[in-house]
Amino acid sequence: MTAEKKEFSDAIHIEKILPGKRWQVFRLITSIEDFPNYMPNVRKAEFIEKTKTGAITKWFVDIDGLPIRWKQEDRFEFSKFSIYFKAIEGDIEYFEGVWTLQPGPGDSTVVILNVSIRLGIPIFEHVVADVLRAKIQKNFEMMLHAMEEDLIRHRYQSVDGKPSTKIKGFVVMGHPYNFNHLVRIFKVFKPDISAITPDFLMKIFELSPAYLSSDIRDYRSECGKIVDGYFVMCPIIPDMALLNPEIVINKVLDGCRIGERLGAGILALGGFTSIVGERYFNKLKSQVKIPVTTGNAFTTAMALEGVRKACQLMEIDFKKARAVVIGGTGDIGSACARVLVNEVAELVVTGRTPSALEAIENQLKMAGGAKITATLDNNRAVTQADIIIAAASSSQTIVDIKYIKPGAVVCDVAYPKNISYSTSNRDDIFVFSGGLASIPSPFNLGFDVGLPSQHILYGCFAEAMILSLEERYENFSEGKGRLMPEKIREIQDIGEKHGFRLAPFFWGDKQIRPEMISKIQARVRSA
Repeated sequence: MTAEKKEFSDAIHIEKILPGKRWQVFRLITSIEDFPNYMPNVRKAEFIEKTKTGAITKWFVDIDGLPIRWKQEDRFEFSKFSIYFKAIEGDIEYFEGVWTLQPGPGDSTVVILNVSIRLGIPIFEHVVADVLRAKIQKNFEMMLHAMEEDLIRHRYQSVDGKPSTKIKGFVVMGHPYNFNHLVRIFKVFKPDISAITPDFLMKIFELSPAYLSSDIRDYRSECGKIVDGYFVMCPIIPDMALLNPEIVINKVLDGCRIGERLGAGILALGGFTSIVGERYFNKLKSQVKIPVTTGNAFTTAMALEGVRKACQLMEIDFKKARAVVIGGTGDIGSACARVLVNEVAELVVTGRTPSALEAIENQLKMAGGAKITATLDNNRAVTQADIIIAAASSSQTIVDIKYIKPGAVVCDVAYPKNISYSTSNRDDIFVFSGGLASIPSPFNLGFDVGLPSQHILYGCFAEAMILSLEERYENFSEGKGRLMPEKIREIQDIGEKHGFRLAPFFWGDKQIRPEMISKIQARVRSA
């Protein structure tokens, strides 16, 4: 190679991890007749001659109206998983490169491409060379992206209606529940993080894409089944989700694509990312292949199970009770209401939008059972309630705790927790964080996830783990308003089989002990 050509020896360098084994990627790269499907600028690519160790190929490329033709010699080194190519005649004076395939994490492949290129036209070389190299590099990047999509599509493709055997395990996607929680997470990795201004830290967090944060290896169920999983951090806090849902949608899509590249069988949307799942589920499904669940079915199951148990402790007759669902038009709230309508005497649902509230009211009335009332006034709704389920996801206070009557059971299933973490001196009501599950093995990410114990987990995360253990790779909880009682019972039964049950009661980060319950009961009796 001459000194002049060495100048261009590293003109294009690309590295990318593809979700396939080396032989799969090797086969894609050597199937040059498929290149027009991967790169729109390639009009035609064809074999002229084939041998056991290589080929002569002919290329017809059009880059922004610039037609380029050349004949190329390809040499395959199967033992090294390398592919060498070199233009032997045509419009380009010098075009030579090598594909190198190295083992990546799991079943993935690290693709390394180095290409040298020289147009070879006097006078114009220095004018167009950089532009041409940039466009050719973009072409190769588009090709690798298309190959990645192809590998993912085949990975998640069902066979005879059955899920693919190429996928396994789970992904849970989460985020900090407020700014202080974000700082606590960062302090695990950098204790002096507080020196950075909050505005700067928040902006950096906002600009970051979703990323793989932790591996969860050998997670064992109560019946001995073992799965692997991953935790993906979605860099948002709840206020961001409310102010700019488009940012959150893009971050959630990034997180889903991470799950796809990992070959996971199912992904759970945790916290405010599940709201994206509720509102934009069809858009999500159209852009990703990995099965996605909001996790709301199991969250609802644990919330209702907690309410039933708390009512027994507080000696509330469930069949005669007046229940209120705050946020009854949301996915979890409406799911709770569909179950409670046949279990309590009176049911009140609240919401922020009159039309949505009217729709759920009519639906519940058609279901029969309890007397149904709908209202926009949360404080008024809770004054005579025996049971309150707070399911409205909001970073602002949704109800003034002073309006809750003594002896009431309050299940705070919202995210972030709205009532159970509020400051109050009320010792005459039973408030607990709802939707939490006791799990068969500890869940340890190496940092605080906002839970009191590694043996307790959010219901949304637990749902993905349960479905993975059961090898049910499907969009189980999907979209807003689709959760029916039979689906809630189904996931609870599967969870029970694997050792996922109702967590102990917590008010904030404090476990509710028997003596605390006795104190609440005594205060109610003396009132």
